[in-house]
Amino acid sequence: MLIRENPAFEGKELSKTEKARYAREKAAYFLKALKKFGNCGKILYVDGKPVGYAQYSTSNRFPTTREYRAKNLEAKENVAFISCLYIADQNFRGRGLGEKLLGEVIASLKKRDFKAVETFARKGSANNPSGPLEFYLKKDFRVKEEIDSDFALVRLDF
Repeated sequence: MLIRENPAFEGKELSKTEKARYAREKAAYFLKALKKFGNCGKILYVDGKPVGYAQYSTSNRFPTTREYRAKNLEAKENVAFISCLYIADQNFRGRGLGEKLLGEVIASLKKRDFKAVETFARKGSANNPSGPLEFYLKKDFRVKEEIDSDFALVRLDF
């Protein structure tokens, strides 16, 4: 089983004990988020096979967002944050599935009266939990803040 590691662990091989602990922490997080925020994720299936995943909430519910050191990240109840939007199987990338998944997330947020959504996007690479900068720019997001040479904080106002 592949567990998507916290950015703090990137590049480090986790032991089975660390992976189990991280999985327990993630499960506890999801239960807490579900109670306080409601639905905070979507799974994209193709022919019954899960191929994509999106996770979202308000940014204050994702403690790892602080690691990016963004000055302009909004922790407001009417601004959502996408922590993950990912098509896991590379054979399914480039087929518009990420756009469909993003569209479903945005539609869900609009129904819940959110006014905007933000995320950290990686410049020039899809190897990022929330996806590449170019993907978001094509979907009318704007760069809100340049974080460093690799990442930008992007925003879409509804």
